[in-house]
Amino acid sequence: MFADLTDARRARPVAAALVASGAFTVDMRLPRDQWFRWKSGILAPCGCNCRRLNTLPAIRRLIDDALTEATRASFPDADYIVAVAHAGIPWAKTLADRLDLPLAYVRAEARADGGPLVECSPGQGARAVLVEDVVASGGSAARAIEALHTETGLRVAGVQSIANWDFPQMRALLAPWTVRALTSYPQVLASAREAGLVSAVDVAELLRFYADPRGHAWSSGRDLATP
Repeated sequence: MFADLTDARRARPVAAALVASGAFTVDMRLPRDQWFRWKSGILAPCGCNCRRLNTLPAIRRLIDDALTEATRASFPDADYIVAVAHAGIPWAKTLADRLDLPLAYVRAEARADGGPLVECSPGQGARAVLVEDVVASGGSAARAIEALHTETGLRVAGVQSIANWDFPQMRALLAPWTVRALTSYPQVLASAREAGLVSAVDVAELLRFYADPRGHAWSSGRDLATP
């Protein structure tokens, strides 16, 4: 399910776009109290906010084109697009338009206690592709899949995202489904190195971090244990 997480034709251009837009940021000189706290609780001197991509039309179009091509290639039988709210919604909306498919989305929280998470009343039996901006631990995607299974008749074909950090926890949570991304951390870190944001030594440490984010022991001066 994960052997072909990314496609080399798209991974480097998309990684370069993440860095050029400021969506991916890294500063190994930051003091520990200024590190980025990810949704999963991980604390690190790097972070990714794909909402920044929306502010740059040329980069936004690059990502939209890449998502369309990737989804057609990896999920040719998809007949529904489902966004993970909130950051996945603009990408899923354009993707659904490009593929001429119906669109739904999964809320992070219900509007009222006990209320549904899935919006737009999706039909029964359709093969849905779940769209996220960034997949790290896989928790939000797993919760969205559970909501779809509980509240609808949709069958999840897989998960498509802009970036996926390929964490071990994500592989365990999403093992039953096909998971694809436009880019991942090796390409993003290479682009950050080319842009002068990090040194070769920094890249080596960040590669170790992404391989084992919760178990990584930061080198001297950056020895912060992740929660």
